[in-house]
Parts: sequence; C-alpha cells; structure tokens
Amino acid sequence: MKRYTLFLLSVLFLLTAGCEQILEEKPKSFFEEGNSFQTDKDATSAINGVYNRLRNVYTMSWIHLSDISGEDLEVNPIMAEVKDIDLNRYTAANAIFDGFYTNSYILIDRANRVIANVPTIAMDTKLRDQIVGEAQFIRALAYFNLVQAFGDVPLVTSPTSDVTNVKRARDEAEKVYQQIIQDLKAAETVLPLTYTVVSEIGRATSGAAKSILAKVYLTRKDWTNAAAKAKEVIDSKVYSLVSAYKDIFPPEKKNGPEHIFSVQYSCVLATYGSSMAQAFSIFFTYPIQQTGGYMYVTPYHIQTYLPGDVRKEMNVVTEKKNVATGAIIKPGADQGPTTDKYWDPSPCGVSQARNNFMVIRYADVLLMYAEALNELNGPSADAYAAINQIRGRARNGVATAEPQDLKGLSQTQFRDAVLQERSWELCFEGHRRWDLIRTGKFIATLQKAGVPATEKNLLYPIPLNEIDVNPALKQNPGY
Repeated sequence: MKRYTLFLLSVLFLLTAGCEQILEEKPKSFFEEGNSFQTDKDATSAINGVYNRLRNVYTMSWIHLSDISGEDLEVNPIMAEVKDIDLNRYTAANAIFDGFYTNSYILIDRANRVIANVPTIAMDTKLRDQIVGEAQFIRALAYFNLVQAFGDVPLVTSPTSDVTNVKRARDEAEKVYQQIIQDLKAAETVLPLTYTVVSEIGRATSGAAKSILAKVYLTRKDWTNAAAKAKEVIDSKVYSLVSAYKDIFPPEKKNGPEHIFSVQYSCVLATYGSSMAQAFSIFFTYPIQQTGGYMYVTPYHIQTYLPGDVRKEMNVVTEKKNVATGAIIKPGADQGPTTDKYWDPSPCGVSQARNNFMVIRYADVLLMYAEALNELNGPSADAYAAINQIRGRARNGVATAEPQDLKGLSQTQFRDAVLQERSWELCFEGHRRWDLIRTGKFIATLQKAGVPATEKNLLYPIPLNEIDVNPALKQNPGY
C-alpha cells in the first residue's frame, strides 16, 4: 500500500484518537471520537489538539517554502531537497512539498472535526462559539497557505470518514478563497480581543482573524477591504510596536504587544521544542552539543541595508561565541552569515528551542495598511505614517539616522519602498515568496539575484505521492 493511503488511514485513527493539550499543559489523554464530544472539557481538549498540529506546519518546512524560495535566504548544498527549492530546480517528488501538503490536511481535518462536533455539545454557548471560531481561524490559515503554494486544491470542510471520499479533484482557488474569507469573518465575531489566563495566551484572537483576513484581501488585490480590515486592527489599540527591534524575537519576550498570532513552542515536552534556532545558528555555536545550522543570509539581501539600520544587527549575524570555549566563530568557507531572529541561548535540547513561530505581527499589519492605501489612491498621509513608524524604530528614533522617513514618492516608488521595507522588517519570517508573487516581482527579482525563475515557479507542484494515489488530481503546468 502506498504511503499516501497509509497517511489517510492514519488520519482516521490519529485524528479520532484524541487531542493533546497545548501551550503550558501536558497532554492528558486520548479518546475515541464517538465518545469524545460530550462535555466542555472534550471541546477544549479537541481544539487544543488542533493547535498542537500547527507545530507540524509552522516549522522549517514553511521557511523552506516561503523564504528559501526568495532572494533573501539560501541554504547549504548539503540540504539537497531544500537547495532544489532555493534554485527552483525542484520536481513534484520533493519530499518537502509532500510533508507540508500532508500535514496541512491533517491540521484541516482536526479543525473540521471541531467545527462539526462541538456545536452539538450542551455547554456554555460563548465558549462553544469561541472554540468553533478558533477552529475556523486555523482552517482558514491552513487553506490560505495551501492555495498560495499550490493554487487550486481540494476543499474539504467536513471530517474525513474513509479513504475513498478524499479521492477528489482540486477546487478552483476562487472557491477556496471564498471559504477562507467566510471562516475568518465568522471567527472575528466570536474570538476575544485578548486572553488573560496564562495557559490561554497564544490562542487565536479577533485581531488575529482580522489580520489574516487583511492579508487575504491584499493577496486578492481587494485593496479597499484590505485597508479597512488592517485599520480595524490598528484602531483596536490592542497591539503596538515594541520600542527596540531586537526585543521582538527573544523567547523570553514572546507573546508581547507586537505579536498578533504565533505558533507556540516551549520546553513543556520535547516535541514542543522548535528546530529553528539550531537551523539558523553558526556551526559550533548552538548551545546544545555545539552543533549548528545550514540557513544563510544572501549577499544580495545584505547589500540592500541602509547605513545605520539597526535591523541589520539582528537580521545579519557574521560571528557568534562558542559558549563552551568562548571562541568567536565565523561562518566557514561553504557557509554564510545567519540571523539571530530564532536564537535561543537556553534551548531545551537538540532542535528543542523555545522560540515561537510568529505567523503575523503588528509591523506586518502596518505595512499591509500602507500598501493597500497606496494601491487605492497613491501614498496618502496615513500610508506614510504607517510605514514611517517602522522606519523610525529602525533608526532607533534618531532623527538624523537612516532609514529616513519617506516622503514625496510616486505611487510606483512607494509600492517599491513598501516591498523593500517588508524585506528588511520581516525577512526570514515566512513572507518573502508570497510578497514577491503578490506584487508581481517574483520572477524579475530572482533573476536579478541570479536564480533561474519562470512562470511555472509561481506555483509549486502538487506532490507526486498525491498524484499517484488520486487520479482526480491534475498537476500544475510545467511539472
């Protein structure tokens, strides 16, 4: 039996078996679906299991698909399948595509089970609606990732009950986007603004739903709704830029005022730790076993920074101390500078760092707002104010330093400035490929950086394993 069929069978057993607690609690039990959706505790356990599965999607594979595919990040050739993505020479047989696709649909199936079953439970209606809203938010997020990566994909909105009912054709991207928007609109009305209980911090909020919805609208070039939804997040006053760029990223400062939605990593269990810190460390500097990573900042990205931009200190790291010997280590001949965005000085173990994966943060919303306003009517005062907040922080508030506030730009110049600002501000956070594709700059930018790119690379191939076992699926052009 092919591996895909085994995966489908595993979905039926794994996802009905029960759901782990997330955040700061250990998983307590597993249960059969027929007996599981009876009480409010069952509903809470089930949604926790949906959150838990996010760690299988928002990990290094998302960086491989989102940032390695751009011009800002590259990979050591020893990582052959990642390097194939880096240089756009991948095929549909690349295991990274298959793993991401499979894990995304497992996540969706878990969300579908919550959405289908929790409304039948006799429980507090506000909590019930919130839990369903959380599942809708996560389902929308998973489909947004899939439709950006692959284009048309099967739209599954009910629990998988057997192997045959998942052998279905791809639905048009437009239909998938309509479901994403519907889910996010529903979620934003029932999710809370914030959480005060420590064990609940990190769950989806109304601001998270609005922020992702703004990005969906932006991707679809619905500038009016993108600007309006981003402004709702700004006007909520729930979020703000932290004063220092370097303070966004340390694990000790996670879930801060700038963090709108993050996938939670911790030391509660070994499986709750992140591999990001090790992957991005300079060799012989990662605190556990003095190992190191394989992800490097490109010379192309490094040369774009303006003198005095403090973000470069965090984004481009050219040396690191070996904590065991005190020696200062620089990248080897076959390596390159890395970033401290995922650095954890006290990880739990090998590939077990505490850094959250920031899906979306407030600076992203400000830049989306500026982009949407510019596309509507050119660079307005509000558009300048949004982007200049970020540039002000990047020069540490020093009036005479770079980057200076923007002013007097044409619509085209402002558009290019926002795209460049996103590269400096949000590099290596899972945005670059989608930014370049959305703005129509993907092919030209990669070619300028010396990476071959053609029209077919605007979509990834449907994984070969999926094509092999599902004759209803059709491959993307060029693959």
